[in-house]
Amino acid sequence: MSIEKLRATISELERELRGVRSLDAESRLVLEQAVQDLRTALQKVDRSAAERQSLVERLQESVERFESTHPSLTAILGRLIDGLAQMGI
Repeated sequence: MSIEKLRATISELERELRGVRSLDAESRLVLEQAVQDLRTALQKVDRSAAERQSLVERLQESVERFESTHPSLTAILGRLIDGLAQMGI
């Protein structure tokens, strides 16, 4: 996945977050932080392996957390995780 596609997917996640009303404050904060971390990761391709792993682990935890209650969010997060893996991030 190209960086531009990842950016577009991040924007899609942001739009989805704005439209979801049933998300509690803590969950929303977790996802908003993930979006910010993703944007930062795309700007800093030279991140350490530990930083990249931490980001991917947090995204995977988010997917597990929202899998049953917010399937559209988890689908977008899954695409982001796959795209990051393809880029080696």
